[in-house]
Amino acid sequence: MIELGILLGPLAAIIINAFFGRLYLKEKASYVSIAGVLISLVLSILTFVRVAGGYHLDTVVYEWVLAGNIHIPFGILIDQLTAIMLIVVTFVSTMVHIYSLGYMHHDPGHWRFFTYLSIFTLSMLVLVLGNNFLMLFVGWELVGLSSYLLIGFWFHKDSAADASKKAFVVNRIGDFGFYIGLLLVIITFNSLSYSDAFNIHAIEQAKEITYPIFGIQMSLLDIMTFGLFCGAIGKSAQFPLHVWLPDAMEGPTPVSALIHAATMVTAGVYMVARCNPLFAQAEITSVIVVYVGAITAFLGATIGLTQFDFKRVLAYSTVSQLGYMIMAAGAGAYVAAIFHLFTHAFFKALLFLCSGSVMHAMQDELDIRKMGGLIKKMPITGYTFLIGCIAIAGIPPLAGFWSKDEILAMTFSADFKFAWFIGAVVAFMTAFYMFRLWWMVFKGEPRDKHLYDHAHESPSSMTVPLILLAILSVVVGAIFGYPLEDGYIHSFLGPVLTPAHAGAHHMSAALSTGLMILSIVLAAAGIYVSYLYYIQKPELPGKTVKALKPVHNFFYRKWYFDEVYDAVIIQPIVLISRFLWKGFDNNVIDFIVNGVGWIARSLGSFLRIIQTGRMQTYLFTMVLGVVILLSIFYMGY
Repeated sequence: MIELGILLGPLAAIIINAFFGRLYLKEKASYVSIAGVLISLVLSILTFVRVAGGYHLDTVVYEWVLAGNIHIPFGILIDQLTAIMLIVVTFVSTMVHIYSLGYMHHDPGHWRFFTYLSIFTLSMLVLVLGNNFLMLFVGWELVGLSSYLLIGFWFHKDSAADASKKAFVVNRIGDFGFYIGLLLVIITFNSLSYSDAFNIHAIEQAKEITYPIFGIQMSLLDIMTFGLFCGAIGKSAQFPLHVWLPDAMEGPTPVSALIHAATMVTAGVYMVARCNPLFAQAEITSVIVVYVGAITAFLGATIGLTQFDFKRVLAYSTVSQLGYMIMAAGAGAYVAAIFHLFTHAFFKALLFLCSGSVMHAMQDELDIRKMGGLIKKMPITGYTFLIGCIAIAGIPPLAGFWSKDEILAMTFSADFKFAWFIGAVVAFMTAFYMFRLWWMVFKGEPRDKHLYDHAHESPSSMTVPLILLAILSVVVGAIFGYPLEDGYIHSFLGPVLTPAHAGAHHMSAALSTGLMILSIVLAAAGIYVSYLYYIQKPELPGKTVKALKPVHNFFYRKWYFDEVYDAVIIQPIVLISRFLWKGFDNNVIDFIVNGVGWIARSLGSFLRIIQTGRMQTYLFTMVLGVVILLSIFYMGY
């Protein structure tokens, strides 16, 4: 079965590298992992072609869990959504594997890094290929585990170790809601299979059961989908659990490209899209999803405006773009959400890998204030990064334009005007801060002569993936998105992703054209303002920061989320823990334990007095005892 082969490629790489990597394969472990992911890529492309020709598969490989009347299989689901996700996961993973040949060449943990990459790839494939919620859950948790391993790969660095723990803990918070959602799924539908849970009659029954929560009458379906969405809030770094993603940049740059740009963080978007029959009928949850996505998009963009760490700017850009996807899914534009996930995977992976190429050339420097003029030293990196900037800014005909324009149009037509307005403002800010990176890193004069003199273009193992990703960032949007709002992606995904508000997503040609022109104008304006600030009048940023210092500080300090969480959650927990440790544990628990020991010791000391070791004393005591017992017996009569 071809579909099992997609899983077996990375699985074989994991087994081989885990047993033979450290002692025997060493640097050659990378080739084993690359071979495994290439097998998955080839089979995924073949699967996509077959699905485009009408192929569909929903099969049970074997019965996995048998509990009473509940049967949960290890099953494979191949449909249009699976096919798209397989291409994203395997292609980006392949590019990252090849890129890592050069980037991680001298790292002593070479074999371990590629083993972790294979674990992550397998985890994502399990998540995508499963035909039930349990397989989704297993892939979901394995992705979290592999993310922890990869973020903390350089565990000797405190910052990397802390970032991996932060990512793991924050995701557990979201996953708690996800667990509740899964429990409600199995209680409501008596099954975890997608085919049973997406039954329209069962969904209607769940919709009719309501509970008052905080004064709002919520249906069982709303509660269930909100629980599932909490998992997406954590995994896809949505407000208010977005704080882990920027810190995850402490991992190696290929990890940033693979996990935190193109694949892992999109797991939440995929889950919402996969569960679209549930979310489409959950009106309250859908509204929450829209506004969480809009707030996240705005929050990420405002923070990205002020950062000077190369990778953190890209990280907050990822937060913002994930907000776009979630906003579209909440508005019922599931195809637009997956389309943006698809295009974003290529240009964001490109941008992150370009940042790694710059780090490679600049002795791991990330402060963009020390860069400048690198286009002369690194033309391939520079021009491919420019393509990524144009794509994410939403300039036609590059990939980001088609999917971002569609999200804005669908959100507007679904009558979420406030969310559309936020999305439009974010489009301007995205173009500004991405081209701010381009001007500061690749144009102008070098700001650190020493670093500039040692800069050089990366080896071909790193530049070839950049070129391939750049080509896809140029063409993939037009191939799948033309004509706007009615491209091939709609006919392809239409059978599995039905719009939640089908009537609302039809606009007049004039309105659609007007919104498209507005989005292009906003993106172009963002590019022009960034050029004005950082090329024509480089004194303007300093003047603006001085004039808007409180606002700038607010954005630069990331809206003080870390400080607020530290003050409201972490420090109270630390205080409670210290009280339980020093106050309760030392004074109560230890007192009880020590008291029991003191009683036993005191009793032993008393009994020791009568243990003289003399036979005469023991005989006298026995006789005396017998006399006393007989006296008591006769006195009783």
